[in-house]
Amino acid sequence: MKTVRPQIITLIVLVLIALISFLGLLSEIAKKYGLERPAFGGTLREGIIENPRFINPLFTQTDADRDLTSLVFTGLLRSDEEGNPAPGLAEKYEVTPDGLTYEVTLKNNLYWSDGRPLTSEDVLFTISLVKNPIAQSQRRANWEGVEIEKIDERTVKFHLRKAYSPFLENLTLGILPKHLWENISPSQISFAELNLNPVGAGPYKVNSVRRDSQGSVSSITLKSNKYYALGEPFISTIRLDFFPDEERALRSLQNGSIDSLGAVSPKNIGKLANLDLQTKQMGLKRIIAVFLNQSSQKNLASAEVRKALNLALDKKKIVKNVLAGYGKIINGPFPKETADTEYDPETAQKIVTKQKSEIKFTLTTINIPELVEIADLIKKMWEGAGFKIEIKTFPKNELEENVIGPRKYDAFLYGEEVIGRIPDPFAFWHSSQRFHPGYNIALYTNAKVDKALENVRIAQSEEEREKLYMEIETEIKKDMPAVFLYSPSYIYMMPKELLGMDAGTINTGADRFAQVHKWYLTKSYVWKIFLK
Repeated sequence: MKTVRPQIITLIVLVLIALISFLGLLSEIAKKYGLERPAFGGTLREGIIENPRFINPLFTQTDADRDLTSLVFTGLLRSDEEGNPAPGLAEKYEVTPDGLTYEVTLKNNLYWSDGRPLTSEDVLFTISLVKNPIAQSQRRANWEGVEIEKIDERTVKFHLRKAYSPFLENLTLGILPKHLWENISPSQISFAELNLNPVGAGPYKVNSVRRDSQGSVSSITLKSNKYYALGEPFISTIRLDFFPDEERALRSLQNGSIDSLGAVSPKNIGKLANLDLQTKQMGLKRIIAVFLNQSSQKNLASAEVRKALNLALDKKKIVKNVLAGYGKIINGPFPKETADTEYDPETAQKIVTKQKSEIKFTLTTINIPELVEIADLIKKMWEGAGFKIEIKTFPKNELEENVIGPRKYDAFLYGEEVIGRIPDPFAFWHSSQRFHPGYNIALYTNAKVDKALENVRIAQSEEEREKLYMEIETEIKKDMPAVFLYSPSYIYMMPKELLGMDAGTINTGADRFAQVHKWYLTKSYVWKIFLK
């Protein structure tokens, strides 16, 4: 057997070194002169507060439910980067001039994540199920007065009893696979195993579910769905770990057990300063205000007193001290930033001094640290102007029964979601919604506003809607049934290598995943000469 000469071995080694160096040089040149492109692969480990119960668009209850549903399911439409409805399963939609009929055409060759075809039959099944009172879906009220008609395998029509311009938001409801749900009785749907191990048509599919010793879901691993209508996501795996509270989730973020975490409280941002993370701030279509119950406290029925309450609050200080600047000041019922804070404590004090008797009332809020801190700050500012304030807090799960339902409060520090491309503030300000289950928690009555709220729901032109929104805002600001404070930001901590996340304004926290198929962790570089 012949031995290999040392010179040949040396030559081979030198050639390999040269080849590796050459490839490394090519890589560096490509990075410098090529164009960056997303590449498939990578794993994102996301922390979620609370455990999921229903990964089902018809029954979502918690933020964890909504996050997972956004990843596993998609609707005919899906929110874009600014929270507006955009094509999802639908190729196109058409609306008749009277706003009573919406014709939706599905894209060609749609499939569920299990490979079965998705057709208009699935759409028909989902809407029929959500409308079925036996199923007890929380989304049922959104579909009252709406009938669905199948035209063919790709086309459906929605017929509305009354025109409703925000109806496009309804079409973002995730569609369920008929072939898996049709044999489950509507009365048993909430108990089905499919609620925690679902099949959808969203960007990701459930790969595995882990439970702790008590049987609660501790983590869920998702894999990219190659059949996704908007294109297979670049990130191949998302692992979701569930935590009972933010503190424990933050510890996992700090020790590197997870890579990202949403809904981070502003006060905790500083704790993460030393980590190699990026902070994504997204506007939320939500308003935080103190709603005044003039029926409960006669002093609050005075326009001068309500004016003093508004002038006594330093909203800039609230946003700076409690939110660390992650929010925008508002002066009206829509989440529009304003530069005029209307802060004038001296005038507020003069108004209070002129009153014939002491003004004493209760400020009620939810037992959430951020809102409790804001309530304490408001109390100090109001008492500085001469008011006497007592703070009451309630757990979130007691609000409906003990506070909102019976309208048992004087002043209520609370948040309202003004969501959608075409917002519908009817439930918050129309006089018909003053009592439970309506959400007009200021018990506000104004005939002009009622009419405008009714008209904006049926207005088909954007110009007409804008005019009506302005009228609503002007009247409400003039009457001052609430002291408007701020619109919060949604804070998402994520790894610096996560790219393609361009959300600017979202309706809910789950909407951060609206364009998750565009996110990427790995990248490649393409020479410009190879681009068309």
